[in-house]
Amino acid sequence: MGEVYGWITGQPRPRSQYSGRGDSRVVTGRECDANGAPVSGFDSVIVSDALGVTPGATVVLPDALVADIPVGAVVGVTGSNGLTARIVGGDFGSTRLSVFGVTEIRIIADGAKLIRDAASKQTSSARGGSGVQS
Repeated sequence: MGEVYGWITGQPRPRSQYSGRGDSRVVTGRECDANGAPVSGFDSVIVSDALGVTPGATVVLPDALVADIPVGAVVGVTGSNGLTARIVGGDFGSTRLSVFGVTEIRIIADGAKLIRDAASKQTSSARGGSGVQS
């Protein structure tokens, strides 16, 4: 998978390793990437050719890349060996998506500013219409 874009919607959270299941599940340490670096995950809305638009996704990246990435940033992520996506079943028939292999992240824009700018450029003769404008 090539570059993936994401709108960061939550603070980074350190990822933990666990043993056991259910009530007997306990933290055994930090999850690490292939190079042994501890990783954290950002909640985000992912946009990519392979995955489409996927809300509620997690971008997993080394802790060293997490600094200075604010909530609301639109980012592009790449991996030196490519990115991989893991889709697993969640509660009540939902699915969860995580993107792994991130080695580079770049801030593209402030997501809230993009939305405000796009909204201010929209010209509409009708206020309160029921349809979506194109």
